[in-house]
Amino acid sequence: MSRVAKLAALAAVSTAAVTLTAAPALAWTNGTFTATANANSLVVRVNDTVVATCSGSTLRGSITSTGSFSVTSATATGCGVTVTPTGFPWSGSFTSSSPTSGTAAINGFKMTALGCTYTGNLSGPYTGAAPPATATFTRVPVTGSGGLCFSNVNVSATYVFTQP
Repeated sequence: MSRVAKLAALAAVSTAAVTLTAAPALAWTNGTFTATANANSLVVRVNDTVVATCSGSTLRGSITSTGSFSVTSATATGCGVTVTPTGFPWSGSFTSSSPTSGTAAINGFKMTALGCTYTGNLSGPYTGAAPPATATFTRVPVTGSGGLCFSNVNVSATYVFTQP
């Protein structure tokens, strides 16, 4: 390979590396966040039958500029049954696949309802180039433990993440 060809190949590789690392992520600042689920957007299903639809839910915690976050408190209200978020902190992240979208994850999700504790890791798409960002979790399976728990339980929720 000639010296000119080697330099051209090196320049192409360097340009590709810069292009791959230059995609912008969400414009979070280190600090706190609030994620709010609008009315009827937190739904619990058992075998595709809705057993709880909550009129509201809020997550609060801290987030870094890289999109990693920690949920330190949560509420679920107006569910028709008592739903209690527990087991904090839950960890999470926003991983961008484009300037305006990617994957949101909440690990360690844990709520009690109907005498059982349901746990799991939620994952789903998000949209938004900067706060607010909307994360949608659709029929994500969770596992129940304690008492006579339902099997085949899944959770759906849509949260809008904002910063003060």
